[in-house]
Amino acid sequence: MHDGPWAYMEKREKCRKHAAEKIMHTERGKGMLEALAVTGILCLCSLGVILVIPFFARTRYLMAFLPRDVREAAKDHPDPPPGKRVIGYLLVLAFAAVFAGGYVFLGADGLRRGYGFGRLFVQFMIVLYGYKLFDIVVQDQYLVITRRYFVRFYPETRDCPGWRDRSFNTRKQLIRLAVFPFSAALMAGITLWIGG
Repeated sequence: MHDGPWAYMEKREKCRKHAAEKIMHTERGKGMLEALAVTGILCLCSLGVILVIPFFARTRYLMAFLPRDVREAAKDHPDPPPGKRVIGYLLVLAFAAVFAGGYVFLGADGLRRGYGFGRLFVQFMIVLYGYKLFDIVVQDQYLVITRRYFVRFYPETRDCPGWRDRSFNTRKQLIRLAVFPFSAALMAGITLWIGG
């Protein structure tokens, strides 16, 4: 039995709405996947820099984020030659550029997809907290404390109790974690202002 032209139009409109909802859901999922991909890229770049920077960085710069007794024990450790230090500075600058580029990419992609403040805020929060989780668990707790990675470069620090202090930078990390929502809101606002 034929439903008539109105029933046909109604079915067609339902199909169009369903397809539009499916596309929007897919777009949201892609945005989330891109935020996770940017987080992964930043984590891998950061890990790469951490693993190679002892060959290129001045001792006082590298030791700045380690426990106090470790810094004291390594203060007389010789620095790498100037040529290697230049490579170290370039590595850090490249990492900073990748870090900034990740946020610019997410902002530009969000604008292209028509995201509002809330959606951009969530994407920036995913990257900030995802990277910080990796930093705390993998880099600080596993690499620095459990594996004592830097001892192989600074053997004079081998017996320092700071290598067993899992809370050596808790205060700094808590401050960063508390500031992240404001940072994400600021980045989302700036993105909308620039793209506005």
